[in-house]
Amino acid sequence: MSIAATAAAGAACMELIEHYQPEYVIRFNARQEACSCPACQAASGEWPKTRITLGNQQRESLNAACESAAREILLNPDAFMLHAGEIESDGHEQNPWDEALNQQCINMAVHPALALESSLYAIGVLLSKAQRYVEENQRDPQNLNDMGEQLAQLAEAGVLSEQLALLPPIEVNRVEALGEMGAMRLNLNLPPMQKMMFMLKLSELAVMEPARLQERLRELEQKPLPLLEEKPWILRNALIYRLYGEGVPGNSADNYGEALMSLTRQFFQLKMLSAMWLEDNQSLTEEVFIVLFSAWSSWQAQQPQAEDAKHTADYVLLHGLSLI
Repeated sequence: MSIAATAAAGAACMELIEHYQPEYVIRFNARQEACSCPACQAASGEWPKTRITLGNQQRESLNAACESAAREILLNPDAFMLHAGEIESDGHEQNPWDEALNQQCINMAVHPALALESSLYAIGVLLSKAQRYVEENQRDPQNLNDMGEQLAQLAEAGVLSEQLALLPPIEVNRVEALGEMGAMRLNLNLPPMQKMMFMLKLSELAVMEPARLQERLRELEQKPLPLLEEKPWILRNALIYRLYGEGVPGNSADNYGEALMSLTRQFFQLKMLSAMWLEDNQSLTEEVFIVLFSAWSSWQAQQPQAEDAKHTADYVLLHGLSLI
């Protein structure tokens, strides 16, 4: 067989998979100037470009620890408009279950009838049902698709938002989550004095007595967050980014409670950081939120993946719901 014939045969056998580039990647790649944020100054190679392969999809993304990337991800309401194509498979083992579960989570995240908190609740309901399927060895993606359709109907009817409103508050979990934030070490791109004062306030959470920590939680939760209320796509994009760019709950995950906890804890922490900023500053601007989000993203990436071996997936999932 000639070289040309061999090449043609190889091309014929080449497997193509879906390839996605969201608008935020396109816009970032079109930038004329390099980013000079702290994360980029310490980076090399193709940073902050990332990609994952999930099922039959390869997804391009960016690391949000880069402030320029975070701006494109969060501030543009159309950041997740997808540009689709095909690309040669990298030989990654396809897992239709993981792909279907992630897609249904994304569907709940973008559902127009759901506020952010209701989307998180819907994802929790979906992951709870998926956990049952896994434990019963019923990993048929069609089960997830059917569940997604049912949840979409409940969302349209307002049932999911009603169910979320009826969840009993478990303040002790939120107090504990606030105290854990005292261990955060954020490399904030702020003037030195502002950075020092903010980090001092954050570290104080680690040494507060439970009663004072409870008071602190109530103070922060009562703080209005005008930026995030007036521009709801900022946090919405942050949720879609986690699902799209990381493939949450992840390849071959076996505890979906931990996946939900990682999502709800993220938004709890971002809201608390925003409220803390507003205690000493007149406003929370887009630029300041980008600084907070990028520093949080960098810190989060350095944390070991949480594994709660002491509790069941259901327990962890309910704990996650209590942080919404």
